[in-house]
Amino acid sequence: MATDLLNVPENPAKGFNKYFRFKLGRDKYSPANCTAVTSDNNCTISRHAGTSVLYYRKKTGYELFLAVNTLAFSAATTTIYHLLLDSPYQTEVMLCIGSTNFAYGAAVAAVHPPKPFKWGLISAAVFLPYILRLFSNFIKRYK
Repeated sequence: MATDLLNVPENPAKGFNKYFRFKLGRDKYSPANCTAVTSDNNCTISRHAGTSVLYYRKKTGYELFLAVNTLAFSAATTTIYHLLLDSPYQTEVMLCIGSTNFAYGAAVAAVHPPKPFKWGLISAAVFLPYILRLFSNFIKRYK
């Protein structure tokens, strides 16, 4: 049986909204200017607020994650485009895909630290599914 009353969970069924409100003794919080609080309550301060914490911890891992995430996002939008090709909503779908791609690029640029950015890697990840689809169509046409 637990002896520390702070670690005993309350029953959320009795008061759902009251249970999930912030409680100072129970919930952890980040002090001002901290991006992460370690287990011993030390503050790790990043140089720029709102930037990716993964970039400061593992730069190569961040770039790999960003490239693979962008490739997956681009493959998904390519699939949606080709599934709805020749549909009555083709223009609307192209507008949505274009604006979603623009918003994704803006979000990536917003969370990246103000250091040199490898746009070539991201551009390759964005355009690779489209290029592979064109290549596949070209091969099918002349087979």
